[in-house]
Amino acid sequence: MVNFMITILYGLSIGIALSVDAFMLSLIYGSTFKRKLESIITSFLVGFFHFIMPILGYILAFYFFKKINLFIYLDGKIKYIAFIILIILGLMMLLKKNSDETFNINSLINKSLFAFSVSIDSFLTGIAFNTINHINIVIAAFLFALVSCSLTYLALTIGKKGARTLLNANLDYYAGIIMIILAVISLFI
Repeated sequence: MVNFMITILYGLSIGIALSVDAFMLSLIYGSTFKRKLESIITSFLVGFFHFIMPILGYILAFYFFKKINLFIYLDGKIKYIAFIILIILGLMMLLKKNSDETFNINSLINKSLFAFSVSIDSFLTGIAFNTINHINIVIAAFLFALVSCSLTYLALTIGKKGARTLLNANLDYYAGIIMIILAVISLFI
C-alpha cells in the first residue's frame, strides 16, 4: 500500500511538472487550430507519448544503461532532439498555407512530432525511476498521460479561443516564430 501511495504521489506531482512545457507550447500551438478535433487528437497524442516514453526510458535504463553505462554518453544531448523537433515545427507553421486544410497525414505527423517533443522529458524521468525501488512505472506513466492529456487539451482550447477572440486572425506565422524562439531558449535551460 505504501508503494502504491508513493507511486500516486510521484505520478501526479511529476506528471504536472512534465506537463508544463506541453501546456505552454500548447497555448501557442492551439492558436493555429481550426477545429476541436485537432485539439482532441493532439491531446491524445501528447498523453500517449507521456505514457510510452517513461516506460521506454525505464526499460532502456534497466537493460542497457546499467550494463554499458550509456547514460554518461547521452547526458546533456537529449535536449538537442527537442530543439530540432521544435525548430521543424516552427518552420512548418511559418510555411503553412492560409487555407482551411482538411485533416491529413501531414497534420498527423506534425501533431505527433509536437507530442514527441514535449514528451522527451518523460523518457528521462523513466530512466530516473529505474533507480527508485518504490515506483510502479506503469501506474506512474498512466498518471503522466492523464495529466498531460488534460492540461494539453485545456491549453489548446485556451490558445484557440484566445486567437479567435483577440485577433480573429491566422496566427501560424507568429506561432512559428515563437516556437523557434522557445526552441532556442530550451538549449540554454
